[in-house]
Amino acid sequence: MSLPQLSESIIRAGASAQSFERGQDYYRSGAISNTVRQGNHFLGDCEGASAPFYRVQVELDEAGIREARCSCPYEYGDYCKHIVALLLTYVHHPKQFAVRRDPADLLTDLSRDDLAALVTALLKHQPDLYDWIEAALSTPSASGQTKKPRRKKVDAEIYRRQILGLLHSLDGMRSSEAYWHVGGLTDQLRGVQETAMKFLDAGDAETALTILVTLIEEAGHGIEYIDDSDGYMSGFVAELGQPLAEVILSLDLSAVEREQLVDKLTKIAGQLRDYGMDETIDLAIQAAAHGWEDAPARPARRAARRADLDADDEDESWDDEWEETEGDDETGDEWSGASAAFGDLTEARLNVLDRQGRIEEYLDLCQKAGRHLRYALKLCDLGRTAEGVAHAKKHLASANEALQMAQRLRELGQIAEAIAIGERGLKLDGRKASLGEWLGPVEEAQGRTKPALEAWLAAFPEDASLEKYKTIQRLAGPGWDKLRPEVMAKLRQSSDTQTLAEVLLYEAEWDEAIQVAEGRNAGYRVAETVAEGVLKHRPEWVVKISLKHAERLMAEAKSKNYPIAAEWLKRAKRAYAELGQTDEWKAYLQNTKAKYSRRPALQAQLARL
Repeated sequence: MSLPQLSESIIRAGASAQSFERGQDYYRSGAISNTVRQGNHFLGDCEGASAPFYRVQVELDEAGIREARCSCPYEYGDYCKHIVALLLTYVHHPKQFAVRRDPADLLTDLSRDDLAALVTALLKHQPDLYDWIEAALSTPSASGQTKKPRRKKVDAEIYRRQILGLLHSLDGMRSSEAYWHVGGLTDQLRGVQETAMKFLDAGDAETALTILVTLIEEAGHGIEYIDDSDGYMSGFVAELGQPLAEVILSLDLSAVEREQLVDKLTKIAGQLRDYGMDETIDLAIQAAAHGWEDAPARPARRAARRADLDADDEDESWDDEWEETEGDDETGDEWSGASAAFGDLTEARLNVLDRQGRIEEYLDLCQKAGRHLRYALKLCDLGRTAEGVAHAKKHLASANEALQMAQRLRELGQIAEAIAIGERGLKLDGRKASLGEWLGPVEEAQGRTKPALEAWLAAFPEDASLEKYKTIQRLAGPGWDKLRPEVMAKLRQSSDTQTLAEVLLYEAEWDEAIQVAEGRNAGYRVAETVAEGVLKHRPEWVVKISLKHAERLMAEAKSKNYPIAAEWLKRAKRAYAELGQTDEWKAYLQNTKAKYSRRPALQAQLARL
């Protein structure tokens, strides 16, 4: 495979301004080491602030950067500084990367005995890998094939102990410390959910049901003693409704078994409501009650609600609760309103059909329910790419659907088709920021400057940033003078005063930037950004705005605000220096110290000035 034309501009497009700048510093300081290239995969270590190094991995394809990962805790979606540093190292010093064979090629000639000996030696050298390998061997393979059919009923207590162990892992921490670990705890619980789905993929729906029901029960109880202020736990439990519905739809249940399962899930639903989690598993109750029949969701949800009523409330009207809640999906089983947030029975059914390889039924349901994106994606997976692309061009209705289709085509190596669908998606309804951000670098990697510009122009109004502005300016080339008024008009019409201020400062439009900072919709960060940007050009205004903010904060007599006030005063001091008015600054500072002489916390801040 020929590698794409990577450049600093393409890397910059995938990172925030701060990440790119810091990544560039890391690259220049030689922070990247142990660089390796395995086919289209690039690996390296990057020095870290919180660890000796972070492991960085990047995968390229003909359209550019397909995937980039880093072991650092950065979670903002774009490239972290370590990824930027590795990519810049490849762009400027590609020969620094040692070329190695793909792991599969490296091991392909080994016999079974040789491979077993190699793994045994590895375990002796790295004993920490033992638990990982043991867990991997006890879980169904990724292909869904097991050596022998499973006969023994799974002991739910095994998983209950595992889940309880995770839930109580925070018990020894102070509440303030435990609070920060709840997100990581839910990630570990998702590992248990993934185990259940591996059993389902292997055809063992009974085990999957046992694990998920146990997980929902215990995670629901966990709300009682875990600080879930940020909603990590309740959000996780809410997400379990759809996979549980898929498990139930995969079971061959008798009428009696179905009724027993509905009763059990209804009881759990009532317990979840006691902890403030409404409707989280209603989709699963619906699946248990009706299976593959096209029945409305109303009876199952009503049963769940009725079980939770006190005897005194039994004559309460149920019609009000169900007013205007049924959807208009062709299958008659869609939900609207709050319930839709917790799953979609048609999607669950499609997932089951897909998992079981019931292709014609899957395609028929897609057509019947109007799930055109899933229909087109499945045709691509079946090798019927031309049909899939034709169907997508005719039926996809939104930019987001076009993005998903284009991404799948790229995964399949169909770069030209991916670009065509992406370009078509820019003309469809819906938000186009994500599609434009994806398509722009792909077009540029192919040397298609004009289409790349159109993609970024589509993304800019919805998610403006200074980096996007610079990218559009660069791609426009000689046509920028003509295009700039249009771009600025869209930015001024938006409510993004922060980006507008940054762009005006970049263009040296000092007075308009000040107008933005003084506007009604401008927040503290905008004022701070503009004050820093115009300090050397409009120091008199910086003095005025800095003293205004500092005096307001000091007057509030809240010690937590004093460091912020001090930062504004530092800015005022620099502005006074630009004006050549150092004596005026000293006089102001002395008067301020005298005015607030009885505030020791503030005096400590002022003493540093």
